[in-house]
This record gives sequence, structure tokens and C-alpha cells, in this order.
Amino acid sequence: TITHIVLFKYKPDISWEAFEKHFEQFMGLKQKSLSKKTGKPLIKSLKAGKNRSWEPFSKGMTHGFVLEFESQEELDYYLTAEPVHLEFSKNAAPLML
Repeated sequence: TITHIVLFKYKPDISWEAFEKHFEQFMGLKQKSLSKKTGKPLIKSLKAGKNRSWEPFSKGMTHGFVLEFESQEELDYYLTAEPVHLEFSKNAAPLML
């Protein structure tokens, strides 16, 4: 299993509605991002949460996601070619710092 960690630093003026939509869309990737080989979901598991640590190391990152993939090949496809993920990333860019 390959672990992929995603951390987000949102723009301060993002609306609550935009944040909720983004979060919902990210969580939906677990069902919508499919393997080119098998047609099954690429993401084996997906956990998400808000950074609640008081330590000063977050550098403004407020939310984290931990994804697991079957192989490095599956992760590479997800990151570079999987259409649902690429569209999500394009739409998420304006929300991030």
C-alpha cells in the first residue's frame, strides 16, 4: 500500500460554501477516481480532518487528507492522468494559497 498525504492552505477569504463544496468533492474522489486498468476506485482508503495541533509547524496548512493506493503506479496515474482528479485540482487551485 502507498500512502499519499495532501495538505491544504486555503485563502483567507474563501466562503464557507466554497469550502464545504471543495471538501465534499475531495471526499467524492474515493468513489469517482477510477483505475484505468480495472475500472475500480483508485483510492483504497481516505481520511480527512482539520489540523488541531497547537504546535507552530503547520505553516498555515489547515486541513489534511491521507489517501492509500494499491501501488505507486496507481498513485502516479491518479496524480498525472486520472480525469476526475485533474478536474478537481483545476477547480481547487483558486481556493488555495
